[in-house]
Parts: sequence; C-alpha cells; structure tokens
Amino acid sequence: MTTVRPASTSALDRVITGYRDLTEVEQIACALRILADIEYNENFTGHVTWQLPGSDELLVNPWGKWWNEVTASSVSVVNLKGEVVEGNPPNDAIFIHTELHRTRPDARVVIHNHPRYGTLLATLGLLPAIAHQAGCLFLDEMVLVDEYRGGVTDEASGQALAAEVGNASGVILVSHGVLITGGDMAEAVYRAITFERMCELTYQQLQLGREPREIAREVALPVKSWLLAKGVAAYWDGAVRLLLERRPEVLQ
Repeated sequence: MTTVRPASTSALDRVITGYRDLTEVEQIACALRILADIEYNENFTGHVTWQLPGSDELLVNPWGKWWNEVTASSVSVVNLKGEVVEGNPPNDAIFIHTELHRTRPDARVVIHNHPRYGTLLATLGLLPAIAHQAGCLFLDEMVLVDEYRGGVTDEASGQALAAEVGNASGVILVSHGVLITGGDMAEAVYRAITFERMCELTYQQLQLGREPREIAREVALPVKSWLLAKGVAAYWDGAVRLLLERRPEVLQ
C-alpha cells in the first residue's frame, strides 16, 4: 500500500484553503484528537485502524503516543497479521482489529478504547438504551460481549472476538471497554461519539432510578437512515474544521 503523506503546504494554509481534501493519515490523526478531546481514550490505550479499499494493510496509531499527540506523520501501517510495515509498532492488542477487518467488508474503520461511560456500562454488563434520536444510528447493530478473557493479543483470540461481535457496529466488551465499526473515518467517529453519549445518558437514567423510554422501531428506522445520510458528514465536517482552527499541527 502506498501511504499518502501530508503535502508540503503549511498546516495553516490547509485550514484556510479547505479541510475536505485531507489525506488518509491526516484523517486518522484528526480522528484521534477529536476522540481524545471528549476523553474517549484512556491515555495511552486503544487503537483506531483503517483498512483502505483494496488493501490488506491498516493505518493505525503507534504505541507510546497518547491520542492527543499523534500527528499525520506518526501514523503507522501494519498488515493483517499485526506486523509493522511502516512506522512504529501499535499496541499488542491490535488483534482486536485485524480479524474484524478480515471478516467484515463493512468494517473499514475499527475504533477501540475505554471511554468513561462506555466502560462504566461494561463493568455492569449493560448495553445503552436507544432512548434518544441519535441512538437510532445503532438500531439492530449493538451487541454485548459478555465474558472477559483477558487481552486479545493473538490471531486466535481476535478470531473468537470477531465471531462474538458478528455484524454489530456498537459493542460493549464486558469488564473491558467499547468497540465501534464504520465504513469510513467520518462514519466511525460519529458512531463512536454517539455511542459514548448513549452510554452517558443510560448511566444518568440509572442514577434517576428510571427506565429509559426506548424509541419504537418504526420510528427509529427512518431516523437511522437520515443520520447516516446527513448526520455523519455534518458532524465530521464541523469537528475537523474546529480542530484545525485550534491545532493545525495535527496535519504535520
């Protein structure tokens, strides 16, 4: 795979002239910063991986850098065996991602970490409720992986996890954290943000001692379609635009 590295134009020029032409490595660096800004990451843990169309290799954040430190030039490339092709090695738990990419044509981007509210529900063995309109994004696409077996650090454990995840795009890993899949970076980031918000609302509903009012399926279906058609791009465009206004060095 040929990885497109940032152009020589300055980061500030890129902000002024437009952000929609970001390269793949620039997008993944932006995604890591956007998610870190809402405390989605647990400091140094977790991965964001992106398997580009027609490739057996993955873009991934390197081990040793916190998500808020990653820039475009520090993004690594690994193959589906977790072996480094370019850059520095990723976290040992890369096999959480590789087998999903191998078996799920729709899961081009996989996001895994231990965000505050998703991890809270993971300690309780609960999925978030689809009780707010944004949660309709996950209609028929959530699963609880209901047993913790330790780290996913080899192909066999990755294969077992992928089988339990199935076709889900929003996953609670009991006693561990959260797993999100998406077709591209924009969709995956919007899903990750939305899922964490769903988990936060579910936690607050539990605090109130009230049962969430789930949205009826016939209502949720068209809302889900609208969110995928319009909400994904609107969220990603705004999040990247605001990030680059504040921290254009992410593109370096």
